Amino acid sequence: MVFLMIRILTSEPNTARDFLEDVKIGGVTKRWQGAFELSKLLSNPKMVPKDDSFVNEMINTFEYYSNDKDDRIRQYLALAMGATKDKRYINTLINGLSGANEGVIQACAFALGNIGDERAVNSLVDLLKSNDAQSRLHSVMALGKIGTNSTNEPLRTMLYDTEPNVRWDAAIGLAKQKDLSSRTILMDLLDREYLNSFSNLDEKERVQIILVAIKVSHHVENEDLMRILEGLKTSDPNLKIREAARSELEKFTIIN
Repeated sequence: MVFLMIRILTSEPNTARDFLEDVKIGGVTKRWQGAFELSKLLSNPKMVPKDDSFVNEMINTFEYYSNDKDDRIRQYLALAMGATKDKRYINTLINGLSGANEGVIQACAFALGNIGDERAVNSLVDLLKSNDAQSRLHSVMALGKIGTNSTNEPLRTMLYDTEPNVRWDAAIGLAKQKDLSSRTILMDLLDREYLNSFSNLDEKERVQIILVAIKVSHHVENEDLMRILEGLKTSDPNLKIREAARSELEKFTIIN
């Protein structure tokens, strides 16, 4: 018992290489779990190996599992690559967008958004044509994170998408770029009556949507948005929303 406790107390925590090794040679369950743990660990910049050998190992492992039945392995590996924000993974993730599995495609799009390199824009724009709403949504979110002049026009076209979430995230991305075309949808997202029309949203989700819309409103610098925020500041039933509206109004520079 004493020896067991000593071993536990002196054991080293798993590193990125340990988890990658689990992905490469572990059993069926160990492989996807290793990839999952890797995606969490690499979100900590201090835990990210910077050497080329690790990057190449990650890429080779991702490509090795391209025909594996368990798509979770590639999904989590893609997320792990994105978590590092390392531009050496860009080409691998772009190639992943052309795969057959929607979950892997979405993970690659999400990862490209995290890395934020403009080289991914053209491939993400192509993904906007997907018949899968979730793939379009992940592409819109990624383009919004990249946020350059080259992303604005594609995002404007998505303001008319059939899927509400796609329209909403396109507006959020455009608002961050100070694009006035986001104004109408932002006003909707700040309107509880509008959000109440979506029966699939619960109160927690509605509050989160409003908070996100509030946070980007000052970028647009619009008097209509200011008036809505003034109303939220004084009369919304949620304290977080009232406080967020008050804080956001202080960032506006236009004069009433």
